[in-house]
Amino acid sequence: MGPELRRLREDPYLTARLAVAYIQGVQSEGVIATVKHFAANNQEFERHRIDVKIDERTLNEIYYPAFKAAVQEAGVWAVMSAYNKINGLWCAEDPHLLHEVLKKQWGFKGFVSRTGARLTAPSRR
Repeated sequence: MGPELRRLREDPYLTARLAVAYIQGVQSEGVIATVKHFAANNQEFERHRIDVKIDERTLNEIYYPAFKAAVQEAGVWAVMSAYNKINGLWCAEDPHLLHEVLKKQWGFKGFVSRTGARLTAPSRR
């Protein structure tokens, strides 16, 4: 779900349907599809600094559906984390987001890449 689908993410159902079809088409040719930016990445300004304060219900109803469909219906092979923080944790380092939701709840078997070259302090240790 790159730039071409960003405009549609206000409609979680439509975005999920388009993402599944796109991923299936790409991966049917032996090419790895990557969905990005997981999750709650909805602004460009200050995206490397923003901390999205959001509840689980909103994540489940608005931000997760297309990613969940990409994993469970399309079998996407790669997910790229978002630049932002969610409730104080960088998306690329959030165990709830990456392990509990993505891997345990949704059964994701692929790999997660981090967005950009920027590393947060915990990653440098």
